[in-house]
Amino acid sequence: MPSALVVFTSRPNSHPFQERHVYLDEPVKIGRSVARCRSAQNNAIFDCKVLSRNHALLWFDRNTGKDTGSSNGTFINSQRLSQAGEDSPPSQVLSGDIIQFGVDVTESSRSVTHGCVVSSVRLFLPDGVEACKRPAVTPASSPPFVKKVLSDAPSVYSQELFQLSQYLQEALQREQMLEQKLVTLKRMLASTQVASENSWQALVDEDQLLSRLEVMGNMLQVYSTNQSEENLRELVALQKDQHSYETKAKETLRRVLGEKVEVSRTLAKVERNLCNAQSSCCHLQRLKERAEEELTELANKYNTAVNLIKDLTNTLKARYWHGGACFHSRVEQQQEEETQKLLREKQELQLHVCSSSFRRKS
Repeated sequence: MPSALVVFTSRPNSHPFQERHVYLDEPVKIGRSVARCRSAQNNAIFDCKVLSRNHALLWFDRNTGKDTGSSNGTFINSQRLSQAGEDSPPSQVLSGDIIQFGVDVTESSRSVTHGCVVSSVRLFLPDGVEACKRPAVTPASSPPFVKKVLSDAPSVYSQELFQLSQYLQEALQREQMLEQKLVTLKRMLASTQVASENSWQALVDEDQLLSRLEVMGNMLQVYSTNQSEENLRELVALQKDQHSYETKAKETLRRVLGEKVEVSRTLAKVERNLCNAQSSCCHLQRLKERAEEELTELANKYNTAVNLIKDLTNTLKARYWHGGACFHSRVEQQQEEETQKLLREKQELQLHVCSSSFRRKS
């Protein structure tokens, strides 16, 4: 007996995971990987710390899912299903929806961010046909030609706003990762500088000790001319000890010099990595600012279009109820002109968003 199939595909701003193909012949548990339940390509278990063990439940009979009261929540198309710590009522999941399990959590002690699971969902019925996608919402009380305008304009703007929001979240996540790398590089640079200073101080101390040994050797040579045989033997023993100490000192100096060279190489490498990371951070900051400007511009256009549609709807309603049949054709002509204008603005916005996305990817 064939079963329904759900396909989870990782989004760019998600905690990374391989594509999952899960059959819904029985309710499927969504949660965190533990000792007895490991993640696999045929289940909905993820190696993600922000998920709870029993985070959510998905079943087929009505294509609905249920959030089981996790502290980090479950989101469908950026809408949270329930408050923190509460079970949600069953919510319908359609093909093409974007589901988010949990939220990003940052550990302040280690400045580490644990990402959540963000996945696009595709549903296939038992006969292999893909399930329906989420339709656009239009007011039921509007006339048919008004419904058409409302279904074309706001849904497109909302989708583009959602895509821009996703791009902005990805840029912020990459910026946080670069900031963490910068903190690590700065820590390594500080430790390398301390090691270099200690090595240099050891080299100076070693040089002073060798000079002192040379002076003592000259003094011993002067004293040996007026000493007895027994004293000479003592001097010979002292010279042997001096030679042994000099050998050890030279070996120590050689080792310190090698460590200094290695520290210098590491320091140069860290400086190069730091410069590259700063360049990447500046580039991502510019991308973030550009995305915010585009988001603001698109939001303004969205608000203008919504206000225009509301005014047009009110005008059309008034004219529709008081104008009669002879006035109806002129209303439809004006509606058609407004519809063409909104479609042209939609195409221009789509071209603008596509070109912006292409520039960010390149």
